[in-house]
Amino acid sequence: MLTFPYTMRFRLAADRHLLSTLLRVFLQVLFAWQRRRGRAIGIADGHAGSVSFIQRFGSGLNLNVHIHMILPDGLFVPVSDDTSAPLRFVPLSPPTTAEVEELTRTVAGRLTARLAAASEEENDYLDPNLAALVEALFWSRDAPPGTRDIPLLSGLEGGREEDGLQGKPLCAAVAGFSLHAAQCVQAHDREALERLLRYGLRAPFSQERLSRRPDGKVVYHLRRPWPHAGGATALVLEPLDFLRRLAALVSFPYTHQTRYHGVFANRSKVRGLLPPPPPSRHAPNIDTSVSADVQEPSDTGANGSKGPPSGGSRRRIPWAQLLLRVMHVDALACPQCSPCPLRGTAAQTVPMVVLAFLSDPEVVGKILRHLGLPTTAPVLAPARSSTRALGFGLPGEDAVSGREEGDDAGGAGAPGPPIRPPP
Repeated sequence: MLTFPYTMRFRLAADRHLLSTLLRVFLQVLFAWQRRRGRAIGIADGHAGSVSFIQRFGSGLNLNVHIHMILPDGLFVPVSDDTSAPLRFVPLSPPTTAEVEELTRTVAGRLTARLAAASEEENDYLDPNLAALVEALFWSRDAPPGTRDIPLLSGLEGGREEDGLQGKPLCAAVAGFSLHAAQCVQAHDREALERLLRYGLRAPFSQERLSRRPDGKVVYHLRRPWPHAGGATALVLEPLDFLRRLAALVSFPYTHQTRYHGVFANRSKVRGLLPPPPPSRHAPNIDTSVSADVQEPSDTGANGSKGPPSGGSRRRIPWAQLLLRVMHVDALACPQCSPCPLRGTAAQTVPMVVLAFLSDPEVVGKILRHLGLPTTAPVLAPARSSTRALGFGLPGEDAVSGREEGDDAGGAGAPGPPIRPPP
């Protein structure tokens, strides 16, 4: 995990291009470090890869841009000199705390230099089309009245984070940058790897810790008292303040929060040569029958060369199991049988099956009328073009039409130009 100095976090939250640049520089340093370790043991042409998760939030709904990264502790090496030969994974020795400290110093120097170069290249890094989000980011720097003891942006005073990492193994902090490499998942421990991935993909807030008081205020319970054991245990916010705080944590449009680099990138030339993953614990639930038009994979490569034996045929996880794993919803569980006390026994574990897909409008309408459900789609109201109603508008902007005062072009409430993805 890589965290940035507090003075940089607001700019990284507002400048997505700079954040991507710093992530790329950090990966270049990290991959070069791994390749040097590989050359020390005789690996001349190893490939590295990573999966990165960009998070903009802390545990207290505070603005905290940082990066979580899943990095294999090894290199992918071709089994032969052929460029189309499959790859095998060669593990490296675990890093030491001294190596992590040296790596952190290199990362801090490279990122600081790149940030200084970016500051000289462009002074205006804020997108004027995202003024509402920018204002929410500025607003989130200070807590609303009644929660001044819990800052939204800093969370800790300068220097205390470095003091907290001193003495911890595989952790280091240099010039406000901190690198945490103590989390390790053992090989073939797919359950632990899934838990780690879920942590990187978690939402900015937990619904279990969110509630509403009778007076209408929103209460968000903290994971632990802050800033000490006898400190505050919850945030009490007005509903509008809560929405402002969430708006500051929303990422920019058309940006990915999950990034794939190295051998895992979609444009990598060697991605199709990676070794197959170990069998998943969900594999027994997948139908292993093979139809006549499906061929079993062999050990022969595309060019006729023999490759390492595959760990079994790769099969897609059924959609119902994906919903169960991601949304915790068993779409094939019968609603009448699920409360049965015999649920879970051999006689009650047969899931529901799809009998037919109804696409005839007349048939579908007849069924909906029989069930007392509407047969027509609801009318969509026009989107509100103003953000001032939520308190995010700029000075001089009309609260109804969202246009500047004295601007009659197009009439009041005329929709603006369509939003298109960036080039």
